Amino acid sequence: MSSNAYAYTLQTVPYEISVAEQRAAQLMMWRSTNKISPKTWAIVGAVTALAILGLIFLKNYSTIFCWVVLVCVALFLFIRLVAYEWYVKRKMNEFPVQEVTGIKLGIQPHGMVMQQKMGAQQGVANIAWKDISEWYDSPEFLLMTFTVKGQQGSFFLPKRMDGKSFPFATIRKHLNEAIGNAKPL
Repeated sequence: MSSNAYAYTLQTVPYEISVAEQRAAQLMMWRSTNKISPKTWAIVGAVTALAILGLIFLKNYSTIFCWVVLVCVALFLFIRLVAYEWYVKRKMNEFPVQEVTGIKLGIQPHGMVMQQKMGAQQGVANIAWKDISEWYDSPEFLLMTFTVKGQQGSFFLPKRMDGKSFPFATIRKHLNEAIGNAKPL
């Protein structure tokens, strides 16, 4: 962005999110919290190594225990890496998600501005940068959670919204100043 470009929105931009985008963001957030820890990997590796050593050095029926351990390790990894995700996707599909339409967002020095037509009136909400409690920056989207007047909410901003009229660089700058670095996904 050049130095003479205005870093804020002069006019709000449409904020429309499809069901597929919402589901992809939900799944990415779940994946970020469901990683196997290094400690667990170390235990799985040690148990696997011991079972393989048992297969090499033990003879006859004594190797059955080693085979059972290897099957249990494979089953554990299958459940953690494949079955959990299948189950989570199935559970997510049980909860309806609607497309987000009819909302406009803007970026201002004091925070994010959200406009929504409610009947004949135009509703406006201002979310100050200090009201945002955490934020995530992924290759596909920005996610911000906030609390305003005791109510929690979030903005899921797909990267396709990034542009001259809605610069993500300005959002990142304010979030880094108000909250700190983005949480990793």
